[in-house]
Amino acid sequence: MDGFIKAAAIVLIAVIMCLVIAKRDKDMALMLAAVACCMVIAGALQYLQPVVQFIEKLQSLSGIDTDFFQILLKSVGIGLLAEIASLICADVGNAALGKSLQIMATAVILWLSLPLFNALLDLIQNILGDI
Repeated sequence: MDGFIKAAAIVLIAVIMCLVIAKRDKDMALMLAAVACCMVIAGALQYLQPVVQFIEKLQSLSGIDTDFFQILLKSVGIGLLAEIASLICADVGNAALGKSLQIMATAVILWLSLPLFNALLDLIQNILGDI
């Protein structure tokens, strides 16, 4: 919780500073916003470590293939990175590039998920074959 409060403070201070600096130098304001984003993301990583440990524990207890959990984690990471990059593109004034990046991220996540879909299809075929 303490980390979230610090991140919120960093974001609010950065927003105020960006508003003041943007009147004189928009590039510097953009750089400040990018640095603040990186700081917040670095802070968020500390909260993701226990989640990754839980997923690894869940994987070991369930006996499910590790590849499926890796697909899940990669998909979440791609989605988060695409969202952040898209928002930065929108801030710069090029929302179309941000949206196209989100479409690309969706396509990559679907491509990564093909092994999951194949496993699901095999499971359905096995169930229907047993009836």
